[in-house]
Amino acid sequence: MNIALMLDAFTPMKNGVITSALQLKEGLEKRGHHVVVATVEVKGYKEKEKNIYRVPTFVLGLGDKQDYGIGLVNRKKLLNFLKENKVELIHTHTEFALGFSGKAAAKKLHIPHIHTTHTMWEEYRHYIFHGWLLSSKMVKRIMRFFLKGVSTIVAPSVKAKKYDQMVIPEVPVQIVPNGIDMKKFKSSSFTEGDITKLRNQYGIQKSDKLLVFVGRMGQEKRVQELFNSVVPIAKENPDVKLILVGDGPDLTKLKDNAKAVGLESTFIFTGFVNWDKVYQLYSIADIFVTSSLSEVHPMTLIEGAMCGLPLIARRDDSYLDLVYPGKNGYLVDTDEEMTEKIKLLLNDNALLKQFSKASLEISQMFTADHHVERMEKLYKRVLELYPDRLDQLKKETIE
Repeated sequence: MNIALMLDAFTPMKNGVITSALQLKEGLEKRGHHVVVATVEVKGYKEKEKNIYRVPTFVLGLGDKQDYGIGLVNRKKLLNFLKENKVELIHTHTEFALGFSGKAAAKKLHIPHIHTTHTMWEEYRHYIFHGWLLSSKMVKRIMRFFLKGVSTIVAPSVKAKKYDQMVIPEVPVQIVPNGIDMKKFKSSSFTEGDITKLRNQYGIQKSDKLLVFVGRMGQEKRVQELFNSVVPIAKENPDVKLILVGDGPDLTKLKDNAKAVGLESTFIFTGFVNWDKVYQLYSIADIFVTSSLSEVHPMTLIEGAMCGLPLIARRDDSYLDLVYPGKNGYLVDTDEEMTEKIKLLLNDNALLKQFSKASLEISQMFTADHHVERMEKLYKRVLELYPDRLDQLKKETIE
């Protein structure tokens, strides 16, 4: 197959969507498929791969250092690129410029258009004029407008499928969970000596119990609520620390809050960390924690599980196949319960080991190979059914 992936962010930038798309590209190529990518230019980065088509970017300024923006697409040039590569199917991973351009190109070329809903955009409205310009209802209307006419929607989780079916029930939705390339994720050796060295670097003592959160330091991730859940634990037990890995608009505020409550040594802020080094920070921790309710199917929880970490998260459909309460962690209904479950697990070393082993086992369901295999099957099925029999996918499950 000749496949085009389209997204408004790509390497050398880093986030879960980019990781997913890059792994999909590489996995499909290993299976003999021809894959091209249409995406945005990145300041200071020169593209060397001929199969990656880059367009200029209008930077949005979302409070981070990665220069996320909107692609300025010349649709005629893009169409020529797709024709030259004999693209048979377009798979978009964005609801912005490259997404709409992919939709238009698929219509012009009379080929299927598959779209993955990676993000719950209603949880990000506050970045547009502090949320007063866009209502939840308006976001749903925009999503419906974009998704109308799509051949099939890929939902990474039950949560995403429920949302997609509510927004546009007439389009088939298939659940294909995210996956991680474990070999690439753990690309360099990391010994017990390295673990000790890294813990020392961040002032973490051998006797300390370490919680870890990896993600954007933004309102939508509810990092302040997680901070508040950990404060009473740290005040009771100075040996408990939380390392927060990532950058974002709330980073400075969180640092100030740690000083204000006199717990600068409890809350460790790393700032942005390259993806190939993140697994080392999981590896020095004891438990992965998150209070986010804005996820679709978070790569960070898969990564944490692959590093053998028990998982504690707020109850949300995005975590249903990742966190099994009482087996590899807990799903909690309130931020106060988050505090209770963290305490419970930190005080039970046998349970920590039990949950750790279970997380490793569960993580094997979310390999990059499994994700690519399911996407390949879905592509082939969509091509078989396109254009008149796509409704059959509503009754089928791609395994």
